[in-house]
Order: sequence, then C-alpha cells, then structure tokens
Amino acid sequence: MPSPLTNLGRKFRHSLTRPWGQNLMITGGVAGIVLLLRGVGLLQLGELATYDWLMRSRPPLPPDDRIVIVTFDEAEIRTLNWPFSDAEVAQLLTVIKNQNPQVIGLDIYRDVPVKEGYDQLKTILQSTPNLIGIRKAIPKLATLEEFGSGRTIDPPPDLPPEQVGFNDFPDDIDGLVRRLLLTVYLEETDESLISFGFLVAWQYLKNTAGLEPQNGPNDTIQLGDTIFSPIEAFDGGYHNADTQGYSIFLNYRGPDQGGKPDEAYEFQRVSWQAVIDGEIAPDLFRDRIVLIGSVAPSLQDFIPTPYHNPQQMSGVVAHANAISFLIDAALGKRQPIRTIPDPVEWLLILLGAVVGTVAITHWRTVEGLTRPAIARTMVQFGGAIALLILGSYGAFLLSWWLPLLPVLLTLTAGAGLKFAITMLIYLLQSYRQIEDYARTLELKVAARTEELSAANQSLDEKNNQLETTLVKLQTAQAQIIAQERLASLGSLTAGVAHEIRNPLNFVINFARISEELTTELGEELADLELALESQDTIDDIVEEFKENLGTIRDNGQRIEQIVDSMLEHTREGGGQAEMTDLNQLLRDVVELVEHNLRAKMPDLQVKKAITLNPDCPALPLVAKDFTKAMINILTNAFEAMERRRGQDPDYQPQLAVNSWQQGGRIGITVRDNGDGILPEHQPKIFDPFFTTKPTGEGTGLGLSLAHQTLVSVHQGNIVVESVPGEFTEFRIDLDPRGGASLLAGVGL
Repeated sequence: MPSPLTNLGRKFRHSLTRPWGQNLMITGGVAGIVLLLRGVGLLQLGELATYDWLMRSRPPLPPDDRIVIVTFDEAEIRTLNWPFSDAEVAQLLTVIKNQNPQVIGLDIYRDVPVKEGYDQLKTILQSTPNLIGIRKAIPKLATLEEFGSGRTIDPPPDLPPEQVGFNDFPDDIDGLVRRLLLTVYLEETDESLISFGFLVAWQYLKNTAGLEPQNGPNDTIQLGDTIFSPIEAFDGGYHNADTQGYSIFLNYRGPDQGGKPDEAYEFQRVSWQAVIDGEIAPDLFRDRIVLIGSVAPSLQDFIPTPYHNPQQMSGVVAHANAISFLIDAALGKRQPIRTIPDPVEWLLILLGAVVGTVAITHWRTVEGLTRPAIARTMVQFGGAIALLILGSYGAFLLSWWLPLLPVLLTLTAGAGLKFAITMLIYLLQSYRQIEDYARTLELKVAARTEELSAANQSLDEKNNQLETTLVKLQTAQAQIIAQERLASLGSLTAGVAHEIRNPLNFVINFARISEELTTELGEELADLELALESQDTIDDIVEEFKENLGTIRDNGQRIEQIVDSMLEHTREGGGQAEMTDLNQLLRDVVELVEHNLRAKMPDLQVKKAITLNPDCPALPLVAKDFTKAMINILTNAFEAMERRRGQDPDYQPQLAVNSWQQGGRIGITVRDNGDGILPEHQPKIFDPFFTTKPTGEGTGLGLSLAHQTLVSVHQGNIVVESVPGEFTEFRIDLDPRGGASLLAGVGL
C-alpha cells in the first residue's frame, strides 16, 4: 500500500498538470523569489533608480517667492580672495539685516576668525536673533585607512547654540541624496542636534504662522497638521538603510538649473557682489528667508540628487529645497513622501504575479492546434504594464512610493513563465498527437485504399447505391464499435468489482474483529497492575489502534459502496417493465427521499409544491430502475438546497415537482432553488464519476445512472437548466410509444 507521502506527492504532480495547479505554482514561485531577492537587498538599487525616475518625471513646482539665495561663484572667490574675511561677511549680513528678513541662513563655516573684522562679525552674530549658522556634526569615514576618519566642523563660537544647525545630508547606498535629516543624536558628545534646514523652517513658521514642532503619535514630529514619520531601515525599496537620526524623504521642488531666469521653478538668486554694491531692490529681502552659500565648483559644496542634467545640486540650493518642503508641509500645501506597510507591499507583489499568470497570456485553436494569440497577449501585457506604471506615477504625485519594480518583475515573470509552460505543454501534446497519427496512418491509408478500390469497381453501375450503403455501413460500424467498447468496459468493470469485493470483505471483517479484540485487550490490560506511565502509554496505543482500525473499516465500506455503484452502472436492467402510475411513483419518491435525508439534514425545512397532471396515463416502466433514477435527481436537489442554506441564514428552500402531458409525450419537471450548477460543469454532470463534492462524499455515478435509466432504458430525454445561486431544473420527457420494446421483453 502506498504511503501517505507517496499519495500526497502523486496528487501534487497531478495538480501541476491542471491549469489551476500551474497558476498556483507560478504565482507562488514568482512572488516568493521576488520577495526573497528584495529581502536580501538585490533589488535595492533598482528600486531606488525607480524612485529617481518618478522624482524626475514629476512636473516642477512654481517658484517659491519666500526664499532668496545670495550666492558667490568662482569670479567672486577670485575678486574677494577666498576665504572671505570676517569684515566682508559682516558687511553682507548688515545689508541683509537692514531689510528686515524673517530668517537669515548662513551656509558658510565660520568656526575660527578669518582675517580682519572679527569684532565686527561677532557683534552682528550676537545681535541678530533670526540668524541661523551651520556646523558639520556627522563625520564621514575616509575611503582609505591612511586618511583616517572624517572630521566635524564646529559652529561659529559667537552664535548662540539654539541658532546653529548641522548641514549634513544622509546619502544612500549609491551615493545619492534622497533623504533629509531633521534631528540627530550624537552618542560621543551626548548631544541632540537640529538640522540647518529644519531650524530655518521652524524659525520662519514661528514668526509668520505661530507654528512650532510638537510631539506627534508614536514619538513622531508634528509640524502644523503634518506628521513626519521617520524612515525605517526597510521602508519602501530600502534594505537595511542607515537610520542614524530622524530622517524623512527630501521632497525636491526640481533640479538645480544654476539660477537660469527661464526656469520658472528656480529660487530667486542674487550675487554676493550685487548685494555689497547695492544693485538690488531696497525691499528684496523684507519678510523673506535669505540663504547665503556657495555655487562655486572649486569649493565642492554639492550633493548628488535623483535628477539628471545636472545631477549635482549646490548645498545652499538643497537646503532651500528642504526648507521650502518643510514650510509647505506644515501649511498643508504638500505632503511628505510616504511608503505603504510591508504586508500591503507583499500583497501588491503577489497581485502582480497573479495578474501576470492568469490574465495576460491568451491562446487560440486553429485547425485543431493551439497557438498563442500574440497580438492580444502583447496588447494585454502592454496595457497591464502601462496601468501599473501610471498607477505608481499617480500615487507618487500624491506622495506615495509604491513597489513599482517588484510588482513589474512579478507581472513580467508570471506572464513569461505561464506562456513558456503552456507552450511547452501544447508542444508536448502536439508531439504525442503526431506520434499517434504516425502509428495509425499506414492502417488508415490501407483501409481507405481498399474502400476506394471496391467502390471504383462498380462506380459506373451502382454509384448512388454504393454511396447510400457506404453511409449505412460507416454508421453501423461506429455503433458496433461503441457498443463493443461499452460491453467490454462493462465486463471489465464487473470483473474488477467482483475481484475487489472478495478481498475487501476480508479487510472489513478482519477490521471489525480486530476492533473487538482491541477492546478486549484494553479491558484485560486495565485489570493488570502496571505503572501509571506505562498504563497511560498502553491506553494511548490501544485507543490509536482502535481509531486506525475504524478508519480501515470506514474506508473499506466506502470502497464497497463505490463497487456497488460501479456494478449498478454496468447492469443492463433492474427488473421487468410494467404499467406504472407515474404520479403515484413521484409521490412515493418525494416522500422516500425526504424521509431518508431527515437524519442527515434535520434542520432543512423545504417548501414543496407538487403539481401532478391527473390526465397522465399509466406508462410501461421498469419501476425499480426508474425510482432509483428519480431518487438520485431529488437527492441532488435536497443537497443543493442544504448547501445554500448553510451559506444564507435567511434562505427558504423550495422544491417543485410536476408531471405534464404535451404533444403526445409525458414529462416530469424537478426544480429547486439551491446553489445551482456552474456553467462549466453542466455539460459534464451526466458523465460517469464526475462530481463536484469533496473527496469521500460522492462517487459521481448518481446522475450518470439516472441518465442511463431514463435515456437508454426508457428511451426518454433529460435536459438540465441552472443559474448558479438561483435555481436548477431537470426536465424529463418520455414517449409512451417508446415503452413498447420494454413490454415486448416480458410478453405484454
């Protein structure tokens, strides 16, 4: 006897030959592999590149007139002789301060005095409460060991600590800057620091809108009505990202175009020299944020961004983007870029595999051969890809980063694997068909040649007669072959059933005897004085042995029922025909089925409508066989109503049984309002061994036997009509003249 594992493996291999099994294997395999690749970080660079593409594809925002940037380039470095003296910096700050800006952001390191004018600069720094300076707080490790570790840069010594923010940007694995640090904690110095951009935005919002950062839910930072959730190590497409500090996505306004006047989304810029020379409007800086920083390539104050042409952005422009975003978010004009929870991402990845596997590939049959519908498949595949990309782009416009690349991979891989596997299966089927054709071709050619030779000998004299005879012979030959096959199958089935029944009786009887002996053994062992642990172990073994024997007996009886059904299917008749009152037979059958199923379905209360035509004459029927056929049909009706009752507590089961007479034919209609029959199952319900019930609950022979009895034996006709979830109707019509052959067999 095969082991359970062997049977399980056989069922698994068999399931892979079916479409649902293939779809399940492809969907699960593709989704699992993509999730595994994502889990180990192999998709991180690709997902970050997808994020960059989405960022670049967004339309640029209009200019932010709240911010003015004072820049200095290579020409001013040469003119003013970098590093600029404290006197020159103090002069610039004085001009800006006199125009009453809301906030001044000095993106220049001034940790030590530079040249002349230190006292003048010190006075400005100490007397300007809306001036924010910078420091470098997070050292970068050098690439080579001999260079040692990176260094930090102290803040301006004369600027109060609450007016200093760090200007570090965290970079990702590919070196690009996609995130913005709001705060950071330094363990070495036990300091909690605020970033330069956050501090400038905070000061501006406090002065203009009375807004200050608050503690949001789950230890988040809230500014206005917007909650900034920190980026975790595995958010979005990140894999074990560096989460030092409180970082969020930097929602850029657009790329750095170097202050070109034709770029509408650029910040307004003026040069250092123009401010010193008085070449600006007298109220240019009034009530605005003024940032001061370098755009000179030689100072290398640039960061790599997701944009192209150019990719680099000067540090002061990057800070302007960060400040603009934080202010917009606090005022409800822009949302922070967010990621969806991991389970939702996994579900989208799985959904991509399902769509790619089930809904993309299409096939068509031409001259008996199945071929891929390339055009339809490509259109559907392209449509799915376009829908996925547009959906992800639309979500990104709403500040949601979806897992576009993993879903795209599962969609493509699912469709490709489904296409390849299906093509392979059809190729193998075609190969087997060709082999079959090759084996039978010679015999077919010889037989056909002989037919043509015989026909040609008398073609001139008996052409019409031979054509008619040939048609009759071919029809008779097909009928004889079919009858011989059915007879052989019946004999084989009866023989196999008989051979199975003999050893099966021994199995059932010995299982029952073994159960009785096990019971006696348990009673004898109970009388013995054994250790408590040993007694419990023996009791468990005996009880398990009894359960196994009961299982053997139950399955043996199940096999015996199947054998009986097979024998019923092969018998040619169940009795003699006699004139039968059809109406009385239907009453008895309904009563019998309802009585038999009462124990199985005690809560099923069926509203019956039995309408019998009193003018129906007595019919020649094999009453035993006809009764069994109607029992099978009515039993299916009751079971369908019971299934629907289990799904809908408010459901009222209804059964209608009618007899009728029309056009010389007698008919029966059985209609129930159960769960119905699916359209794809309706053509096969009369096939032997076809069943939709769970394993062990049906043989699939009931309706097949009913069809054989009503159509083959009683020369009637049976059709079924069903709408799933509404009704099922069996319509049987009988020709009273068709019973003449039945009565002839008994001499009536």
